[in-house]
Amino acid sequence: MDAFLLKQVIAELAAEIPGALVSKVHQPGEKEIVLELWGRGEHRLLLSADPELCRIHLTTRRTPNPPSPPRFCQFLRKHLEGMRIAGFSVAPFDRSVRIDFVSGRPDAEHAKTSLYAELFGRHANLIYVDGGGTILEPLRTVSDEESRVREVVPGIPYRPLPRPARVFLPDVTRDDVTRIFTSGWEGIPKALQENVAGIGREVAYEAATRGQKNPDALYEVLRGLVRRYEESDFSPGIGTLSSGKRRILPFPCPAAGFADFLPFPTANAAADAFYAEVAQAREIAVLRQQVKSRIAAILKKERHKLENVGGDEERLVEGLQGTARGETLKENLGLLKKGMDSFRNIPLDPAKTPVENMNRYFRLARKAKGATEIVRKRKREVAESVYYLESLEGQLEDARTRDDVAAVRQELSSSFPSRVKPSAKKKRARKDAPRPVIPQVEKVAFRGYAILVGRNNVGNDKIVKELSAPDDLWLHAQGIPGSHVLVKRPAGKEVPREVIEEAARLAVFHSKAKGSSNVPVFLAEARHVSKFRGAKPGLVRIAKHSTVSVR
Repeated sequence: MDAFLLKQVIAELAAEIPGALVSKVHQPGEKEIVLELWGRGEHRLLLSADPELCRIHLTTRRTPNPPSPPRFCQFLRKHLEGMRIAGFSVAPFDRSVRIDFVSGRPDAEHAKTSLYAELFGRHANLIYVDGGGTILEPLRTVSDEESRVREVVPGIPYRPLPRPARVFLPDVTRDDVTRIFTSGWEGIPKALQENVAGIGREVAYEAATRGQKNPDALYEVLRGLVRRYEESDFSPGIGTLSSGKRRILPFPCPAAGFADFLPFPTANAAADAFYAEVAQAREIAVLRQQVKSRIAAILKKERHKLENVGGDEERLVEGLQGTARGETLKENLGLLKKGMDSFRNIPLDPAKTPVENMNRYFRLARKAKGATEIVRKRKREVAESVYYLESLEGQLEDARTRDDVAAVRQELSSSFPSRVKPSAKKKRARKDAPRPVIPQVEKVAFRGYAILVGRNNVGNDKIVKELSAPDDLWLHAQGIPGSHVLVKRPAGKEVPREVIEEAARLAVFHSKAKGSSNVPVFLAEARHVSKFRGAKPGLVRIAKHSTVSVR
């Protein structure tokens, strides 16, 4: 949020919520607070000191709060709730905001307080001070050891950050512009941001493009920006670049490459819409990484199990040779003596008698025969778990919305529940019980045929168990985690080849083989596809099938 947009936001706040009562304080994020206000209706004012998203604006978005309020939130609840907003102020051409509060209660600890919102990127902070300017509580404390510039701790006088080495926009001279212009066209936008305070990246590119002819032209553009700021000549909105990236703008910036511009009636509305998208994208990214890490950890463990089971299987093969070795020793007992270490390439224990060596091999063979089915079953189960987890990896990669990512997390938790024992309190709280995963099935129409595509494993199961008729055609990328695809076959009709090929392409597209060529795809009548006992979501057995190749 640059100085231009910030000025308009504060002007709107000063006009819309003067004298509003602080009814509640929330801290939904580590570096942001929300003030619930009463005054000309209910409002929610968000202040964020997040280095990448530092801002202030009214918001309609409601986000969950942590189970227990952080220290800063507790302090503001104790001292700020019940006070009224006395006014807003913003440093000209800068990003420092002050909100003043007053209390009419005779028992109030402080009659006047202020909240400073310093929206300076990595130096961003929220600092609550009393009427005399003494710091009561900061969101982020800064000791004198951490910073030589300024200490921020409770009990000391508040001091604003020193003015930056950069020149403020109204103070830019022609000499400054000439020096900036020597950076060359590609360096002018960056030089403007590094040398002029209060200009955001988008406005810097707009000014650089409009003033690229010569230093005089650039100087006039910058003077025009000063006039625009002083006259509050703003028309806030969200601009879209040709790449599809969206940015919040204080006014249209076509020269900076924003061909599309969506205007908003207020800067607060524009900020709320834009930052809601950004915050949601970040939440999705964080959630996706958490789920991805948990899948990777479980997958690593399951693959290790598979290696161990493979080793057990190799030992069983060796044990099954015990019958033949025992028979060989039995036929040649007369030739064997205690102390021999081998006979006809059969290892012997020198400390055992010939009969003991013979019985040892027969005993190994009996144990191997008894364990063979157990090991094979275990190998099959672990291999299915690996395949299932790889399918969840694919679903996570394709997930676009928060609900999609949450569905993968919920399915993972249902199939691989945490071993951490919940506390007695959590056991009693029914609201903490996991919700069932909603099956996701997409319907595609092609040449008059309905094609169903499972978008998660629960949706895959629904296709197999509920939506398929015996004569329908079922498809799945061969040996590759992915979606189940079902072609609904009308009674008495054969499905055209082009419909089968389209369904096969969908099966490959919604699998981990997406983008590959010559991918074999299972094709079976639905009657031959079934779930098996103990199968995880999305896993099936195929009794009879053919293969379709997608090129």
